[in-house]
Amino acid sequence: MSKHRIDELVWLALTDLDFRTRLLNGQRYEALDAFSFTEAEKQAIMAVKADTLEAFAGALSQPNARV
Repeated sequence: MSKHRIDELVWLALTDLDFRTRLLNGQRYEALDAFSFTEAEKQAIMAVKADTLEAFAGALSQPNARV
């Protein structure tokens, strides 16, 4: 997944409280439907363990992240 697509995901989470809540509180898979991620990309994003947007974004931006 490109850095641009990660940035889009994080930007939406920053600017849309409802989306951010769904992303972090059990409705992540459904929230990702707003994007055209492949199934493999969705699974990689689903594997992120985070309680805050900062932790979520940090996990996605790690060099060894599988996304």
